[in-house]
Amino acid sequence: MEQKKAYRTFQFGNVVAWKSEFRGTLSASGHPNVEVGNPPAFKGTPDVWSPEDLLIGALNACLMLTFLYQMQRRHLEVVAYESSAQGTLEHRDGKCRVTGIVVQPRISLKSDHDIEAAREAIKDTVDSCMISNSILATVQVDPQFNALLTAAQ
Repeated sequence: MEQKKAYRTFQFGNVVAWKSEFRGTLSASGHPNVEVGNPPAFKGTPDVWSPEDLLIGALNACLMLTFLYQMQRRHLEVVAYESSAQGTLEHRDGKCRVTGIVVQPRISLKSDHDIEAAREAIKDTVDSCMISNSILATVQVDPQFNALLTAAQ
């Protein structure tokens, strides 16, 4: 009889406190406070993080950290990683929701011999990213790779 793998359960928590108008402070033990509020489209101001910004940022950060983990598992070196993310907020099925997020990582590797393995790591990243697995929005990842050393060097 095959034994099932036991997975741990984790809890994460934070507190949000209203300050004024459409603004508040997000806090969690051991973390710096983050001022939050509505985006300008919803009677807010651009000088604070909105829930939409935080959702898209959480996905962007999770994809980066998951990719770095996938590369570490493959014993491949990442020289640089930077990604931009753009989310689309729409009214669908009677609800306002983020329907799609496009993430564009720009990844530098030590050698062009690592690019194919990095492409496989990106596929595994999208499949195993906890945030992308937790949201309804379509996630599209369009990576660009470059290498410091090429086969000709």
